Amino acid sequence: MSEFSLSKEQLEAATSDEDNLLIIAPPGCGKTELLAHRAAHQINSLEPNQRVLALTFTKRARSNLEERLRSVVGHARARRQILVRNLHGFATEIVLAHGRTIGLNMESLKIPKSSTMRKAMEAAGGGTHIYDAERLLSDIKRHPLSDSEVRTAIRQRTDGPIGTLAEEVERSRQDANQLHYDDLLRHAQCLLRLPAVARLYQAHFGAVLVDEFQDLSMQQLDLAMLSCTSRRTFAGDPLQGIYSWAGAAPTEVEAEVRKTCGTPIRLHESYRSSPKVLAAVNSVSEEVDPGSSLVSAQPEQWPGGGCSAALVFPDRASEAEQLKRLVGAIMRHNPSASVGIITRVFWRRSDIDSVLAGEKAFPVRRWDLAIDDPWIVALIQSTVATLPRAATIADARLAVLNAVDPADVDARELLDSAFDTLEESDAATARAAVRSIRVSDPKQTIGPGVHLLNAHTGKGQQFDWVFAIGLEEGHLPLTRNNHGKPLSEEQRVLLVMLSRARHGLIVTRTAMADGPYGPYTATESRWWKGIQAEFSSLEQIDTHLQTNVAKS
Repeated sequence: MSEFSLSKEQLEAATSDEDNLLIIAPPGCGKTELLAHRAAHQINSLEPNQRVLALTFTKRARSNLEERLRSVVGHARARRQILVRNLHGFATEIVLAHGRTIGLNMESLKIPKSSTMRKAMEAAGGGTHIYDAERLLSDIKRHPLSDSEVRTAIRQRTDGPIGTLAEEVERSRQDANQLHYDDLLRHAQCLLRLPAVARLYQAHFGAVLVDEFQDLSMQQLDLAMLSCTSRRTFAGDPLQGIYSWAGAAPTEVEAEVRKTCGTPIRLHESYRSSPKVLAAVNSVSEEVDPGSSLVSAQPEQWPGGGCSAALVFPDRASEAEQLKRLVGAIMRHNPSASVGIITRVFWRRSDIDSVLAGEKAFPVRRWDLAIDDPWIVALIQSTVATLPRAATIADARLAVLNAVDPADVDARELLDSAFDTLEESDAATARAAVRSIRVSDPKQTIGPGVHLLNAHTGKGQQFDWVFAIGLEEGHLPLTRNNHGKPLSEEQRVLLVMLSRARHGLIVTRTAMADGPYGPYTATESRWWKGIQAEFSSLEQIDTHLQTNVAKS
């Protein structure tokens, strides 16, 4: 059983006897632990042979929740009575189980990767119209339409080159019996809207838990609602809603969830962040939603109250060099520390990635590289160890993919990407290739060392230290998102970045930037001055490290 002791407000949410419950859980308030205890509470209400369904968005979130569930209810009970799936994986299982019901040819059906549609667009010669054609298809497929209805909808929406490209790609997809990523959710929604299919799932699942409800599209909400009608729990934080570009509809989803669940339970205590980190996070969250500040649940546990700083560097090259030095100091003082270096988009981090490439003093992991994912690496290594010594990388790819659940589309895509990287090596055998992989503990989602990632990838994660990089106009916010609803979401992206930090938070910007016509003066982000940070120099941070970090 878990040794984590729930607070009064967490216990109230976990053990509520309400059949339908909405929990507003800001970052660091113990949401994953609360959901695990909520699942344990719901088990007691199940009918014989029923299970609890827990839905997450990512493989990492799924792994985190599964780990907490095993701690709270035990391995055997968690495996027997709780099913944890990410939404695309759950949709894939529905399609694979019942696709024939809506006329799908299951014998030759090709399961997609998230990149399948983009490659189809490029093969069709989409050029400058690719982005708009992708959006058109995604928008159409967020409704429970049949294949023929999708093609009709394309023609009704537009008759220009964008519509022509979209229809050509969709026709080719249907002819090849190839699914695209959006088709998984669309077909699953169509299937669950058939009463006979829905009843199977509603009889099997006596409760459903949905993590990060603010990231749901209306289609995904429909899947969750249709899969279980008995007891529904939604948890998340509207201030962390940063996926509208992927179809999320936080305002509409929250309104629908409130119709079912009524007034939410709100959590107010942070177990993640030090008081000084929280002061910086609160200074942004209060601008987004007045009254949303969190308080530190255990302020006395943070040496020096934690650390927050806002640093200005002359340019990106000096920023990268100074951050490397500072990260090195953090790791010397505390070799077990995790350091997240987070940007809005990857291009802003290129100088930092370069100076950290080949670093030997501490581990460096790039989260955009599947070959750096500890779980992926462990699976490849364990499988290769069972193959003949002369097995090729291609042999290993086939063996590993055969060992993975066909419905786990996210894991299969990561494995394919990792093998693509391995095939770029000069190794003659799979064993020789995997010997070159950096070994990490697969049980640690975030281990010691430096983690290089962007804001959306890091959502839901936490690091001892966070460097939020690039608070300049054009990066935070992005130029294309500098007004209206997109601008509001950019501010929430900033909030997500800041709220990953535990002990220390450092935000940076540069005075100069490099453009296509040479260096130019960078404009500080409109949110820079509003961030409440204690320090403004590297020397102050060094003093804090010498005084406090070794004690933490």
